Amino acid sequence: MPRDMIIYQENTIASRTLIMSKEGTVTLFAFDKGQGLSEHTAPFDALAYALDGEAEITIAKTPHYLREGNMIIMPADIPHAVQPIGRFKMMLIMIHAGKGDIEREAGEEEKEDKKKKKEARKLQKKREKEDKKKKKEARKLQKKREKEDKKKKKEARKLQKKREKEDKKKKKEARKLQKKREKENQIEMKGKTKE
Repeated sequence: MPRDMIIYQENTIASRTLIMSKEGTVTLFAFDKGQGLSEHTAPFDALAYALDGEAEITIAKTPHYLREGNMIIMPADIPHAVQPIGRFKMMLIMIHAGKGDIEREAGEEEKEDKKKKKEARKLQKKREKEDKKKKKEARKLQKKREKEDKKKKKEARKLQKKREKEDKKKKKEARKLQKKREKENQIEMKGKTKE
């Protein structure tokens, strides 16, 4: 049991560090009767877990009562104090991720977001440029097709007029031939009548 890993010492606060690393620390404290920690601040968040007895832990002038099995978080840079009621043991877990680290991480995230947004804008501009190019090419192709269609229609009208002219000529020649035949027939009829 963690509470058995540290013993009370008369008229003092005993402590035992179980873990110490750059990420954080785990420390056991044993407060003898009448001992406590006056108001102070820490640059990191800390979790206090009561192992034996009870104590009043004040955070930002607000008292909280802890007894065996209870825990409380003491936020970074917020004044807090520990005042045991009799003998008291606790485990203090401190996480080394202070405001500076959070701000640095937030700054890095913001930098990364800006980078992503910049890349997204760059990609968007590239796509818009490509779309503009495609539209330009499409308009060019459309104009080319329209020009070709116009040319074809013009040629078709020209051909139609030529055919109409030829038909008119043929009809004229047919009428001329018809009149010639009719005239020949009339002459032939007159000749027969005289006979």
